[in-house]
Amino acid sequence: MMLLSPRLKKVRLALYISAAIFLSGLGFLNLPPFPADEPSSYGVTFSPWQARTLGLDWKETYQALLDDLGVRNLRISAYWNDGEPQNGEYDFTDFDYQLDEAQKRGARVLFAVGRKLPRWPECHDPVWIRGASRDRYEQELFEYLLALLDRYKDHDAIWAWQVENELLFPFGICPNKQTAGVLRKEIELVRSYSSKPVVVTDAGEWSIWIPTASYGDILGASLYRESWNSYVGYIPFPIQPGYYQARAWLIHALFGSSAIITELQLEPWGPKPVQEMSADEALRFMPVEKIEKNIVFARRVGFSDVYMWGAEWWYWMKTQGDDTVWETIRPLFNGSL
Repeated sequence: MMLLSPRLKKVRLALYISAAIFLSGLGFLNLPPFPADEPSSYGVTFSPWQARTLGLDWKETYQALLDDLGVRNLRISAYWNDGEPQNGEYDFTDFDYQLDEAQKRGARVLFAVGRKLPRWPECHDPVWIRGASRDRYEQELFEYLLALLDRYKDHDAIWAWQVENELLFPFGICPNKQTAGVLRKEIELVRSYSSKPVVVTDAGEWSIWIPTASYGDILGASLYRESWNSYVGYIPFPIQPGYYQARAWLIHALFGSSAIITELQLEPWGPKPVQEMSADEALRFMPVEKIEKNIVFARRVGFSDVYMWGAEWWYWMKTQGDDTVWETIRPLFNGSL
């Protein structure tokens, strides 16, 4: 393979960025869906931690998603602080439960591994590693990853590995921030154990996707229709599906990568965490009408897989006596929507 000089690498990067900016501009136009097909599968991101902070029994919540709602596509995270509570002492009980219950029902799992994984504070570090040097962080992380791979490399429920979560996007509380070089090493390690696809993720609205997409087989992007700012309140994103479709064209042309939605905004985002909102407050920030609009928008984007964000909150609302959110989403899993 021909090696590029530093100058040519800079020129190539500039061309990539220019192309991304041009194609992203198409996103403000109302383009036809790309591809023309609707999503072939809907799923959810599930976090036991998030369920617990809402005051829920996480296993009950998980069972309800599987058996009542009928979810058959899940994104599950192997949080480091859960899997290695003491240095060198692994506890994979919760991961075993989630994967095995999914397997019993023929569900597919996108298994997220690494240090920075879905849900705040993003980097779920064990207490014992905090304050360590960057080198020790990397060494201990790789030992944890090795233990996970050794245990789950042949688990039938896992269809793909997600390595880290939006690692190259500056968001979250992550001391000794990891580098792209660490991401590359993690992916190489995963591939040495498993032939299943590697998913890498990026911010759907604030990134050009190119650097991240170059590392994996599939690019997972978040999809948010608005954000909350304490100074001005909600900031809507005046973009059309082409904003995501253009990037999908580009990364496919450059790397042969496909794109999926790994975080569709279906959870309240307001001036305080959803855990601190009443049911009425939560519905003001994420009413059923907004949920329906976000789902329609994701369908118009046309990516093959959509993992929705907020499943724990949907069930919490149901336990509060309001099942409108739960029932609004149900048709996605029984094929009637």
